[in-house]
Amino acid sequence: MVDERFNQRGRKINAFNYVIQAELTKGSQFLVADPGGQLYAVVDDEGTTRVLQLSRAGRGGERWFSYFHSTYGIGEREEYNSFIYDALRSHVIKHGTRVELRRFSAYNQFTQTGYISAYNGRMYKIDGEDISDIAIGEDGVFFIDDDPGVHCMPDIGDHGIFLDRLINTINFVETGLSGITPEQQKKAFMIWLFALAFPDLMPTKPILLVEGAFGSGKTSVVTFLQLALAGVENSMILQRNKEDDFGVVLLRSPIALFDNTDSYIEWVPDAIAAYTTIGKWTKRKLFTDDENMIIKPHAFIAVASRNPSSFRREDVADRCVILRLERRKTFGSVSQIKARILADRPQLLGEYLYYVGKIIVELRAMRGQPQIEERYRMADFASFGRVVGRVFGWADEDLASVMEALQGERDAFANEEDPMIDIMRKWIAYKPQGRSSEGRAVSAFQLHAELEALASIGHSHIWKDTPRTLVQKLRSTQIEREFRIERSVVGGQQMFKIWRASSAQLALVEDDEIPLIEEA
Repeated sequence: MVDERFNQRGRKINAFNYVIQAELTKGSQFLVADPGGQLYAVVDDEGTTRVLQLSRAGRGGERWFSYFHSTYGIGEREEYNSFIYDALRSHVIKHGTRVELRRFSAYNQFTQTGYISAYNGRMYKIDGEDISDIAIGEDGVFFIDDDPGVHCMPDIGDHGIFLDRLINTINFVETGLSGITPEQQKKAFMIWLFALAFPDLMPTKPILLVEGAFGSGKTSVVTFLQLALAGVENSMILQRNKEDDFGVVLLRSPIALFDNTDSYIEWVPDAIAAYTTIGKWTKRKLFTDDENMIIKPHAFIAVASRNPSSFRREDVADRCVILRLERRKTFGSVSQIKARILADRPQLLGEYLYYVGKIIVELRAMRGQPQIEERYRMADFASFGRVVGRVFGWADEDLASVMEALQGERDAFANEEDPMIDIMRKWIAYKPQGRSSEGRAVSAFQLHAELEALASIGHSHIWKDTPRTLVQKLRSTQIEREFRIERSVVGGQQMFKIWRASSAQLALVEDDEIPLIEEA
């Protein structure tokens, strides 16, 4: 007599074989996320392609269970479902295709082809000659679409409204701290917003930092862009106790806007620095002791703040594109502006895709040409800016001035709340043994010790610098605007003479008499 348990197991196996064969016949694909190791099924759900996660039993997977029930009539809690689901996960682990799942955009540097998610199981392929609507999975590109995004049919072409609606209305300050102009800020923002379509060209993603007072429209700068490209605004708040979630938040937020980030949050500088340099996190999988998963976002971070103190650390500020806005004199209805953007989204998105195609044409035209060695920090951003500049007809010197101005803003921003200038002013006025410090030759160690001593008087300032960081700060734009610094080497030791920029003593020092040296 045959054991009934054997027959029951045989029926379950037959049911699984039927399901897997039916899915393969329909053209379903089974994926293993790389990195990460999560399992997915790409299925046709009533004419719409969907990417459904196959989570561990009891830990999600509702979208798959809904699809499975509507397709095969088997509910999540039925006995056959549990067997089939476990067997399906095992099949995907063994036979699934390893792919990197993307959000919003991808760029293949070898074929020089761009892809933008259509948020409906399809994507726009942009090769410089055509913009075509294709199914996800073609060319090995998969968009998971678990980030906020709404499909619309783009009207592709040069409609002449994209820049007017999203850039030309921004209320930039007339002059930044280092002298950056509204036109330079506009160009910097244009480079950043088109970089969103080319995340693979920038392993270290530039951070857009929009600073301004109440009523300056700093949040709207990015939310209007989100509405135009994704159809949804999605601003978030950085919280003091949410460091562990940061990587996942970025993973699912290709345009990650952090709003009202005005208070200092201790973990943020380290987390931002890690993302902009390494670009991924290794995390322990939940409910396991020795299994890890890798989180690799391609997000571009934007920060809207009145006082972005968490981003002033030098290694973080060095990755920032800083825009400064001033309070508006007149105000319109934000809700009406948003409604208008959504109504015109087919033209706005279509024009964005049009310009992305023009950028790819320029990238292809540059293939095989010697790569220019950039003189600026964020070299990938500067190199991409050169391409954007060609599309919009900027002169080479215009781009150079933008990059110089951005560097000046970064230096000024990092030092904006630094007491260095105030302490150096006191040091200039200080007269040890009756002699003025102005023009007095001092070593880096001596200067550091004297400045630190002045900072400690009355505990008026918190001194954090070392002799090495002090020497670096003496090169910053803000310091050079306030002081004239002569550098020399005496007996193998670096020496400094410092004057106020307005000091009459400078008239006695001719430029060709100053022994400038190249610092190590």
